[in-house]
Amino acid sequence: MKSQLHLFAAAVLLSLLLSSCTLFRFAYSPTIQQIPAFKEKNESRVVASVASTLVGTENSYSLQGAYAVSDHFALTAAWNGSLRSQDELTTSSGNNTNTEVVKYNRSSAEFGAGIFYPISKDKQVFFELYGGYGFGTNDITDNIISNSGSTGFHNSKTNRFYFQPSISFHPGNNFTITPALRFTSIGYTGIKTNYDNNELESYQLLDIARKRLLFVEPALMTSFGFESAPWFRIQAQINGSMLTGSSNTNYRSNYFSVGFQFDPVKAIKKK
Repeated sequence: MKSQLHLFAAAVLLSLLLSSCTLFRFAYSPTIQQIPAFKEKNESRVVASVASTLVGTENSYSLQGAYAVSDHFALTAAWNGSLRSQDELTTSSGNNTNTEVVKYNRSSAEFGAGIFYPISKDKQVFFELYGGYGFGTNDITDNIISNSGSTGFHNSKTNRFYFQPSISFHPGNNFTITPALRFTSIGYTGIKTNYDNNELESYQLLDIARKRLLFVEPALMTSFGFESAPWFRIQAQINGSMLTGSSNTNYRSNYFSVGFQFDPVKAIKKK
């Protein structure tokens, strides 16, 4: 019995040591959610935001645009891209020191549409429902800096469908807070890589070639502005991401973003 316990403890310790000496490859990183929080026809949104994961060192940006075509219907579009995004791990063995660097370069465009309806008599609470389609690229490259340095890559194209209900609260003319819940289905195609099967399994990149991934992504967005410039606001958002199903894939599970929100139509009217 004691020998079995010793073997089990040794196996756990070995797995911890191995995992601590390996950098993950994150196949997915959530984009900043687009939440226009419209109230009436002819409202518009131009948003520029930057985001960073709360754990890890992946940074991104998003440029978003939206327009309320009617009192209840709106169109949206966005472009998302990577900023400086990389993870590093340095290990030593005897006289040898290895530094492993994994870099991410993701970009995507998305287009959507949705509805918004007041659910309170004073029109300070609105229900919103948006959906859309996105496509882009998802590139992972690594470099091991050592006496016999090696490089690797895993590049793919992505396509994404999303469905996003939310409730926007407008307690004042210059303040909005919106909890949202986005459902994202993403597929990976045209995969090109020099990882062998053992590496693909170790980095948990096998499942993305076999099936689509479904994520549930709660978010909280808030924006606030000033009476003197009602067409301008500061916007912040925090997001979580949870993979559903039995897929074995590494992914970024959260981020925090901050940016600027403009209403060009309101600015023109103000002038």
